[in-house]
Amino acid sequence: MAEQYYSDTEIATLLGISLSRLRSKIYQGEPLPARIEIPGNRTRLWNKEDVHSWLNQFKKQDALINSRSQVRKLKK
Repeated sequence: MAEQYYSDTEIATLLGISLSRLRSKIYQGEPLPARIEIPGNRTRLWNKEDVHSWLNQFKKQDALINSRSQVRKLKK
């Protein structure tokens, strides 16, 4: 199966930021998913699997949060 890629515009939309903000983040070296930058070409490719793996590291564990709040309620 061939790898699938996002464009800069699709990544910006996925992250909920403007294209210019994405470009600013790249320029400033802020943390972003791994990307492919082909020398001599302005087009960047973002591997979909890499992007979603990167995003998954920021998942919040709601079950853990809910269980902690329930424990606090029981202690009161």
